Amino acid sequence: MLASGHWLLSAAPVSAQAKAEWEESGAAWLRPSFLFAAVIVPAGVVHAAVGLDGPEACRAPLAEALEYGPLFYSPDDFSNEGSYTALVPGRVARLRPIPGVVMHPQRALLLVPAPGVTAPDDSGPWWVSPLDGPGLLCPPERVAALVAMGRGFLAAEEPQDA
Repeated sequence: MLASGHWLLSAAPVSAQAKAEWEESGAAWLRPSFLFAAVIVPAGVVHAAVGLDGPEACRAPLAEALEYGPLFYSPDDFSNEGSYTALVPGRVARLRPIPGVVMHPQRALLLVPAPGVTAPDDSGPWWVSPLDGPGLLCPPERVAALVAMGRGFLAAEEPQDA
């Protein structure tokens, strides 16, 4: 396992169990804390921001927009709309919330794909932009800008009352 996988495992309640879950099912329950926080964004907001549909089509522009920070897709969130989860520095959890996203509560369990899961498989989460190394996270200002752009495009598409 790469260093990034070992680093993520340090957020597991029981590292050996999480490693076994990664090997068996491709995803494990981790606890964001001081190592990283998780910002969960509805897929529709992300797709509006990049002007593309689907996580596979969005892979390259999202990686570039988030400076190749770790981002994974979960198909079952938000009433099966799907969501993207950006891993950001842990301090972000204590900052002002970003409108239109869910800041995953620190210390609450989060289902995280194994480091090598980089394509859709059995409806579990998978990395759109994998973690490149320990502590190499998404810049929070880039995540906020992406969300603001997507929300702006969606608001412009809504019918205007006369």
